[in-house]
Amino acid sequence: MLTRGLLLLQERLDAAVGRRPPPRDEPSLDRERALERHHDDYLESDPVHRQRHYDRTRAPSANLDYYRGLRDRLASAGVLVVDTPVDLDEFEDWLDRYAVLGRFYRRFGGMRIEKCLEHYIVARELRLRKGDTYVDVASAGSPWARVLRHRGVEAYRLDLIYRPGIRGINIGGDATATDLPAGFARAVSIQCAFELFFGETDRQFLAEMARILAPGGRAAITPLYLDDAHFVLHSPHALPPPGSEEPGAVRIWRDDEFRAPYSRHYSPEAFADRIASQLPPGLSGRVAYASNLGEVMAAFPGQRIYSFFTFVLGKAPA
Repeated sequence: MLTRGLLLLQERLDAAVGRRPPPRDEPSLDRERALERHHDDYLESDPVHRQRHYDRTRAPSANLDYYRGLRDRLASAGVLVVDTPVDLDEFEDWLDRYAVLGRFYRRFGGMRIEKCLEHYIVARELRLRKGDTYVDVASAGSPWARVLRHRGVEAYRLDLIYRPGIRGINIGGDATATDLPAGFARAVSIQCAFELFFGETDRQFLAEMARILAPGGRAAITPLYLDDAHFVLHSPHALPPPGSEEPGAVRIWRDDEFRAPYSRHYSPEAFADRIASQLPPGLSGRVAYASNLGEVMAAFPGQRIYSFFTFVLGKAPA
């Protein structure tokens, strides 16, 4: 049985031998000047273009009708939407069985249940079972794959923080060009990271999923960040990646405590046009809508829960 102490020991050993050295942040006068101009752009921008006016995940419990409306707009735009309520009894039992994961996410405070729910949804949608080869993409050191390994799943975690190649449980590489063999995995997921794929990398990631999934395999992206407007979110305190401006998207400035340089939220129509209608050959997709997320919020008061939408992909059988 995986205990918290054993998990921490394994993670410390892994950090010592499996991860890349952290990159050095070399100071540059040009970079400092660019960041000053970037921050000036923020100060001079229209205050209506702030995150609080666009991003409803900041207060999801007050926006249940809003998310139902987004669900209907997705369907009207031609996206297959399946209402998939969270079975509360099943989820609470899952939390007990994966208690080590919940303890790990206590550091997230009011988002602890959200992080656990993301993994629960992934396990449900991918139908993970013993013997499956599974890749947790953009894992950022999450213990999820290690927890699954103790339950018989051949699970890996892929991230740029790891040394290149497959090294035990870790795979170092770019999620849009993994260097994994074609058909490597029966299941792939990405939790709370797809929104960081700027420019064309969101579509490049889907093409890579189509390549590394085995015939009949499945992939899940959760949460799928949808809002009324299609926007890209920039931090005033960090330079966005080159090429992250997006035609048709509104540029919005972060006003929360996070300094992520870039994040994308699709409108239902932008998602339908950019992603759902342009899937790589051999992939089909549907959006699972957590139709009773208000009940989940009521069961866990004080927790910020917003995994309303999950994009589920399937690869055609051989």
